[in-house]
Amino acid sequence: MWKKMFLAALVVCLTFGQSKQSKADILLSWNTAGNLGTETSEPSVTNDPSIAASTLTLSGVTPAGNGNRFGGSGWFDAGNTLAGSTLAEAVAGNNFIQFVVAPTSGSFTATSLDFIWDRSSTGPSAVALRSSVDGFASDLGSVTGMISGGAATATLRTIAISGLNDVSSATTFRLYGFNATATTGTGGFDTVTGLTTPNVIFNGTITAVPEPTSIALVSLIGCAGLVSAYRRRKAKSKSV
Repeated sequence: MWKKMFLAALVVCLTFGQSKQSKADILLSWNTAGNLGTETSEPSVTNDPSIAASTLTLSGVTPAGNGNRFGGSGWFDAGNTLAGSTLAEAVAGNNFIQFVVAPTSGSFTATSLDFIWDRSSTGPSAVALRSSVDGFASDLGSVTGMISGGAATATLRTIAISGLNDVSSATTFRLYGFNATATTGTGGFDTVTGLTTPNVIFNGTITAVPEPTSIALVSLIGCAGLVSAYRRRKAKSKSV
């Protein structure tokens, strides 16, 4: 019985270092406070040590002079209908804000995107998030019916994300804006003046494999202890 227990424990000891360690974290965040609204890119202000820094970029959107905002006008373009621009039209027109999540080690599981959004009365009142994992073919989630004005910059929106698990390669995310009603309508990530905390946050879980040196040390110490205990047990049984 003791021999079987020893062998089982030895197997656990040798495979211990191969186990993965996971932790929930803010993977990336941005803060648009202080923006003139004419920015064409927005660098992240924080990133998890296992994730490379990332920059927000615009596509199909023309920066406009809105304080504390990253976004602009042009969400409604030549392909949109007066009946109210649809998500399909936004995708066809390439009207989005984009960022890349690139693991530097291990992998990530995406859980949510939190953000503050403001718009003009004719700007996009809805957004949908997609990723390069499926070629931007399907929504990870969306938010509709977003208001404009002062109350908007105090409202944190959340898109819950599921299905992107243990991603180890660089992944591009696009937030499409739609339901704008005029070319001049503006919209984008926004916040109040002087806010020091991020207003765009990408949340997830990091799965990291322990360093090889740590694996070797833990395995060596643990296994040495098991072998020593086994030998003492065996010597004791012989002396009886």
